[in-house]
Amino acid sequence: MSLPASDLPVLLGAAALVAGVVTSVVVPPLVRLAVAFGAVERPGAGGRDPGSIPRLGGVAMVLGVALACGLGAVVRWPVWSQVIPRQELAALAFGVVLVFVVGVVDDLVGVSPGQKLLVQLLAAWLVVRVGWAFHALRLPGLGEIDLGAWGPLLSIAWVVGVTNAINLVDGLDGLAGGVAAIIAASLLAYSLLQDNQATAVLLAAVVGACLGFLWHNWEPARIFMGDGGSLTLGYLFGALTLHSSIKAPAAVAIVVPLLALGLPVIDTLLVMVLRFFERGGRSLVQRFARVVRADRSHLHHALERLVRRRGRIVVVLYVTVLLFCLAALAVALTGQGALGLALLGVEVAVVVAMRALGFAAGARRLALEQRDEARRRLPWWREAPAGEAPAGGGITRDS
Repeated sequence: MSLPASDLPVLLGAAALVAGVVTSVVVPPLVRLAVAFGAVERPGAGGRDPGSIPRLGGVAMVLGVALACGLGAVVRWPVWSQVIPRQELAALAFGVVLVFVVGVVDDLVGVSPGQKLLVQLLAAWLVVRVGWAFHALRLPGLGEIDLGAWGPLLSIAWVVGVTNAINLVDGLDGLAGGVAAIIAASLLAYSLLQDNQATAVLLAAVVGACLGFLWHNWEPARIFMGDGGSLTLGYLFGALTLHSSIKAPAAVAIVVPLLALGLPVIDTLLVMVLRFFERGGRSLVQRFARVVRADRSHLHHALERLVRRRGRIVVVLYVTVLLFCLAALAVALTGQGALGLALLGVEVAVVVAMRALGFAAGARRLALEQRDEARRRLPWWREAPAGEAPAGGGITRDS
C-alpha cells in the first residue's frame, strides 16, 4: 500500500526539515560536551587546519534522522506496517545502533581498526540475513549470472566497504556532509522510482540532517561529524542500496549503487590496492595491515597538492559526485546495464586522472622546494642572470 501522491512530497519535506532543524539546534551543546570529554580532532589530524575541533557532530545528525523518521512512522505506521516486514526494520535499526555506538566510542576513547571491522561485519550480516543482498548480475555478452553463495559474501563486503568509504571521505571541512547529502538525494530519487516510500522518507531525513550539519561544518568548521556520523551514514547507504537492488533488474542491480557511490568507493579501492602493493613489508599480514592504516593518499589529499584553497577542492568534488549520481539515475531510468558499465569505466578513469594530476603537481612542487632548499644551503651560491655562471663555477638559476 502506498501513500497518496499528494501526501508524499509533504512527508518528505517534513522529514528533511525536522532532521535539519534538530541537527542544527543540537550541535552547539554537543560542541561544549565534546570539549568537556576531550572528543576533539587534534591539530593537524586528517590533514585539516591546526586547532582542536569537536568531533561529535554525528550524534546530532543521527538524533535528527531518528526523530524525523520516528515522527513519520507515527503518522504513517498504519500504512507502513502493512508493507515493511518488522524483521527487516529491526535488522536495519540494530545494525545502525551497532555502527553508531562503535563510532561514538571511537570518537571518545578510541577503538582499534579490528574491533570496528568486527562490529561492521556483524551489522552488515544482520541486513543480509533478512534477505537484503545482491542475488544476480547481468553482464553484456554473458547474460544473467546467479551469484549463489557469493551473493551474501559480496553483499557483506559491499556494506562494510561503503561504510568505510564514507568515513574516509571525511577529510576536509564540509566534504563528507555535502557528499553524503548529494548521494542521499540521488538514492532518494532512485527509491521513488521503485515506489519505495519508507526508504525515501529515511533518505530525505538524511539529506536534511547533512544540510543542518553543514551549517556548522563549512570552512572554517566548528565541529566534525566524527566516526559516529560518517560510519553511520556509510552503513545506511550500503544497506539501503542492497535493499534497492532487490527490486531492480539484474542488469542494473549492482551498477546503479556503484555509480552513485562511485567517488568514495573507487577512491577507497584504489588506495587499498596501492597500500597493499607498496614497497616495504612482504608478508600478507603486513600488507593487509597497511590496507587499514590511515594516510594522506586519498583523492582530496591529492587535490590539495593541485589546488591551494580547500573550499575549491570541496566544490570540485561536490560537482564530481553530482555528475556520478546523475549517471546512476540515467542508468536506473533506462535500465541499460551496458550503459552503466561504460559509465562506470568513465568514473574510474575520472578518479584515476584526478588523483594523478594531484600527485603529479605535488611531486613537482616538492622537487622545486628541494631544489630551492639545496641552493640555500650552498654558501657560495649567488643569484646570477640567466646564462651567466655564478662565482666559483656553481650552478645557475637555469641549471
